[in-house]
Amino acid sequence: MLLEQTVSKHYANKDLLEKIYTGLGQLGIDKDQLTQSDLSSVDEFHIGGSEGTLMLAEKLSISASSSVLDIGCGIGGPARLLSSEIGCKVSGIDLTADFVNTGNSLTDQVGLSDNVKLIEANALNIPFADNSFDVSYMIHVGMNIADKDTLFSEAFRVTKPSGVFGIYDVMLVRNCELQYPLPWAVEKDGSAIASVADYKSALIKAGFSLRHEDDKTHFANGFFEKMSVNISSSKGLPPVGPHLLMGDLGKQKIRNMAQLIKSGIIAPKILILGK
Repeated sequence: MLLEQTVSKHYANKDLLEKIYTGLGQLGIDKDQLTQSDLSSVDEFHIGGSEGTLMLAEKLSISASSSVLDIGCGIGGPARLLSSEIGCKVSGIDLTADFVNTGNSLTDQVGLSDNVKLIEANALNIPFADNSFDVSYMIHVGMNIADKDTLFSEAFRVTKPSGVFGIYDVMLVRNCELQYPLPWAVEKDGSAIASVADYKSALIKAGFSLRHEDDKTHFANGFFEKMSVNISSSKGLPPVGPHLLMGDLGKQKIRNMAQLIKSGIIAPKILILGK
């Protein structure tokens, strides 16, 4: 099975929108009065949630007039957050139809459909013209894409001259076998995790120049410590959270990733590139 098919199957979740609305209802939130902040616990599918998104965004110099591309947008949490906080227009692409359909429904529900548009597309063949975006970024996406050369070549192509490309991904620190399942893959054949050196090599080859690099291991360890307390609560999992996106193995996926980060085998990294 091709990696794209494996990844698409991994994230498929046809009843996701219904699950989110059901969970929100259990919290007493009326979907007809839904706000962006009501979704923050479920639509930020990466380490640090909203805080992680804003941590990356502060390095990207996004303004209200910026045209922004979210590569691997999921259900659109970061795109909606940046649009609601900054006022920018954000286009998002994702391989998983269930994520895109759910994301567009949620975007419409919170009144952001004029500024945020999500489409089903492959990051290796981005359906936008050259030099379309002031800022492009991807959050926890590269672990599912083996062809980093084409990925970054496409990101370079659609980013405007003097524009910025931001990456917040989990990367390999020590070359050893990983313990699965993980949030991005149930087994090894669904994972394309790579080292920061591999990322830099492909990025420079694409034409980017490195402006900033940051290791967020300490940030991740604190995030998972808080999450562990919540998961271990006698109340069980909350009605709404990233577990709705991860399925039955959600706890194990989170536990494995947290342990690998704590052991120094993988680490979340931020890279900021200029064109």
